[in-house]
Amino acid sequence: MKTLNLSDKKNMKGIAVSKGVAVGKAHLLDRSKLCIIKQTLEEHEVEKEIERFRDAIAKTKLQMADIKNRAEKIADKYAVILDTYTLLLDDEILVNDTIEKIRSLRTNAEWTLNQTLETFLNLFENTNDNYLKGKKDDLDLLVQAILRNLTGHSQETLSDIQEPVILITHSLSPSDTLSMPRKFIKGLATETGGKTSHVGIFAAALGIPAVTGIKDLTSQINSGEEIIVDGIDGEVIIHPNTDNTNHFLKKQENYRRYEEKLLINIHQPAETLDGYQIHLLANIESNQEVKTLHKFGAEGVGLYRTEFLYMSASSLPTEKELYENFKNIAQEIGDKPVVIRTLDIGMDKQLAEVEMSNENNPALGLRGIRFSLVKPDLFISQLKSILKASFYGNVKVLYPMISSVTEIIQANELLQKAKSILKKEQTPFNENIEVGAMIETPAATICIDHILDEVDFISIGSNDLIQYLLAIDRVNENVAHLYQPFHPSVIRSLKNIFDAKKAGKKISICGELGGDPMATMLLMGLGLIDSLSMEPHSIPKVKKIIRLIRLEEARQVADHVLNLKSVEEISHFLANEMRARFPDDFDRDISFQEKQKPA
Repeated sequence: MKTLNLSDKKNMKGIAVSKGVAVGKAHLLDRSKLCIIKQTLEEHEVEKEIERFRDAIAKTKLQMADIKNRAEKIADKYAVILDTYTLLLDDEILVNDTIEKIRSLRTNAEWTLNQTLETFLNLFENTNDNYLKGKKDDLDLLVQAILRNLTGHSQETLSDIQEPVILITHSLSPSDTLSMPRKFIKGLATETGGKTSHVGIFAAALGIPAVTGIKDLTSQINSGEEIIVDGIDGEVIIHPNTDNTNHFLKKQENYRRYEEKLLINIHQPAETLDGYQIHLLANIESNQEVKTLHKFGAEGVGLYRTEFLYMSASSLPTEKELYENFKNIAQEIGDKPVVIRTLDIGMDKQLAEVEMSNENNPALGLRGIRFSLVKPDLFISQLKSILKASFYGNVKVLYPMISSVTEIIQANELLQKAKSILKKEQTPFNENIEVGAMIETPAATICIDHILDEVDFISIGSNDLIQYLLAIDRVNENVAHLYQPFHPSVIRSLKNIFDAKKAGKKISICGELGGDPMATMLLMGLGLIDSLSMEPHSIPKVKKIIRLIRLEEARQVADHVLNLKSVEEISHFLANEMRARFPDDFDRDISFQEKQKPA
């Protein structure tokens, strides 16, 4: 085999968020922040300054509307994201607080807005919610757009790109992704973001090779330079030589063939060689995503995150609007399951028309089912919508952040109230709708036998469960490296849950762990799982693994892991085991170059 001359290249490591390889010219998108200087106003200048601020807000709104109108039709989901993004321009705290501070402090709009932004960002720092962490970045980017309008600085737009490029930038906003000319974006790399960030979700959904979280990336690359983005191993290669380029072009082509091969017979069941079948479902947050599920072989929706409907609206969605949304999904899916999670939102984000107070630690505050139980009218409205939609398909309801049986009992009482209302209205619904609980807290894992007595199924939310078990905020850069899905306590907690399984009660995993191919065999061996729910594009590889193993082999793997004492031991063992069994999928040495052959 030819030895590659890699001496001329410069590698920068990051987080692989979307598989694939991109080779081409860099396009550096300037998203650097402006230098803001504090200025003191004379009293007679204050109202004029406020008017200047309002004009900048209005101009930014027009720019957002223009971006949406000129955007490529990437996906309806991202149009909704842009709507959410622009709603921040109407936020009372952002706008009114800035105006009040201009009056009281008599300071220029730029500096005052920047102070308001800092207040917002400090609030966001107190949340463990990944979705809301993403909103932090969106808000920051939006304020920079307003500041540019205040200072007269123009901002480059992606819609001007007219040739194939690899996009390099500090961060990428929803409006950026909407204006992006998809046919010209071969790959992208950013300094911020992760697998569950907007950039990661966007890139993976569109099949754009992407790497995020590369420190000082933009200072190392100039527009027009040849670069390579390796979304398989999480690298950006600067100044590649001919050997580098040829190496990665082969890797690129063979990964394309590999993905095509995964989709062959994608609609075969996820069944082990010894006959154990598991259902692979999809996590979604928009009814528009349902149209793509067939392509990846999804057998239904295992988690519909309903908070997206609330966060993207300027006012609370009506019962009718919720019902129509849920009904459309149920009809599209047919007799396949549609698991709808009730509103899961923390206290650090204002909902339209809902009075909420700030908390010092929202992650441990009034979120999930706790919030719904103190807002019964809001909860019943959502439950009625879900119930009415259940008449049109196999709809199930899922309660988030359960920590005690009492919460389930109280939620079910409100569910019964919703049913009674619909009966009086003579509105049809599924009287026997299945009810489930999200297992995301240590308390729930310890009392899992009690919880199973009260519900029809449980769904393990591994993301929050891992955070709460390890007391780690996985999006806090100071401790994110300690977020370890293969920590012995996590594995043992999952085992305890599976061991408590009762007849007729189904168990699913809907967090990131469920869609991680490296964990598939371990999860299958820990206990009898009925379904795994994941981002749709993860289904083909997980299904491939399931169809090539025996359940007894998976149990042997799990038994061995349960005896290991550290994250390092477990990770090392699983990596070696999966690479030995599936070299085409997990071997990182020249992966997808020498080992992958044309289909």
